[in-house]
Amino acid sequence: MSINLRRLPINKNIYAVIIAGGRGERFWPKSRTKTPKQTLKLMGKRSLIQETVSRIKTIAPNDHIFVITNKEQLGSIRADLPNIKNIIAEPAARNTAAACGLAAMLIKKADPRATMIVLPSDHLIKEKDKFIDALMTGVKVAEASNGLVTIGVKPTFPATGYGYMRIDTSGQFKIRGPGLKAVVHRVLAFVEKPSYLNAVKFLKEKRYYWNSGIFIWKATSILDAIKENLPRLYLGLQLLEPSIGRLNFNCKLNEVYPNLEEISIDYGILEREKRIFAVEGKFYWDDLGSWDSLARHLSTDKSGNFAIGAHKAIDTRDSVIVSEQGVIGTIGIDNVIVVRDGDCVLVCHRDRAQDVKRLVALMKEGKELKKYL
Repeated sequence: MSINLRRLPINKNIYAVIIAGGRGERFWPKSRTKTPKQTLKLMGKRSLIQETVSRIKTIAPNDHIFVITNKEQLGSIRADLPNIKNIIAEPAARNTAAACGLAAMLIKKADPRATMIVLPSDHLIKEKDKFIDALMTGVKVAEASNGLVTIGVKPTFPATGYGYMRIDTSGQFKIRGPGLKAVVHRVLAFVEKPSYLNAVKFLKEKRYYWNSGIFIWKATSILDAIKENLPRLYLGLQLLEPSIGRLNFNCKLNEVYPNLEEISIDYGILEREKRIFAVEGKFYWDDLGSWDSLARHLSTDKSGNFAIGAHKAIDTRDSVIVSEQGVIGTIGIDNVIVVRDGDCVLVCHRDRAQDVKRLVALMKEGKELKKYL
């Protein structure tokens, strides 16, 4: 397929959609229902969602930024983002296809020619200029093709905690323009989190990107894709359209939204569509999925320990110690995670950091433990 990208002017009607309904359960006990991972200040003075908004200010003004969250997190998100007015709380969790569809309906009503950039709220991204370049290239591709665009990141190690996409290396689109220079591929398939052996294979083959979870499409394009691939979801969203911008919108949202089809944008749309393109993102990216992954980005002491808060140690190596109250003392431990937050303490081996989510699931089963979530 040929796409004339050089002569196409960039659409100035750019909107950003930040998906902020996740709970970040692998960061328990710091991340809880009302104070999820995206509101934590894990990397500095600003929370992860504040960093996300800051990165896109140059291309999307505050009134063009929409945040989709849930009722439990609404208060903490509003406190973090006092200048963002378009914060929508889902009445029930219906996964990312419904969230993207709802945002597309709202944005289309405001601007039928709008192009949406969909962003996770809790990722670590460095090299902001390269990040913006990738987004603007994606905007050009989305406008020229009416297709769905994602940002892929070349793997640098055999990660088993990320999703991947397989690209078509037989042909590519080279993008050149004012301040833009990038390579775009067709996406052939999306691959779930692989085993270690498959992750090593993906790293060697060089035809796989990490799936960053960043998507770009015209509001009309994603709604058309939902209509074709998820017709029940589309019909439900259509019930909301007449009330958008009216006083009864929240009432209608509470009535309709809990009955929408629950499916991810990856499963419901991207794995079924043919017109999927990947822009190579040459910026630094990480999902920050667990305490162990966070430790990769922060300085350690001479014994390899990463600590937040007061920590005194004897014969302690390569461990993650977090407590912003009191002091944690450790003796004779290696590769251990210790996190204290209020009335909760987590202790686990670093190799089992991904299993914190399983621990949270077990706690949900006991009524007496739910108050600690």
